[in-house]
Amino acid sequence: MADEIIRELWRVKDEIARKFNYDLDALVAHLRNESARSGRVVVDRRAAHRAAEQGTAEGAMEADRR
Repeated sequence: MADEIIRELWRVKDEIARKFNYDLDALVAHLRNESARSGRVVVDRRAAHRAAEQGTAEGAMEADRR
């Protein structure tokens, strides 16, 4: 079962890569454009994680709001 899932994931990955001629920059540009077009808010948890590591709870909460 797991092998089937992995094979399917690789098949889809290869299909997407082929669609963009294996050009990572083109793929990233497409994904960013689709993200912006969707109107959904993307939450960057990296800033909250950094703030939490530094022990600043206010910074972590502020980062979550972005």
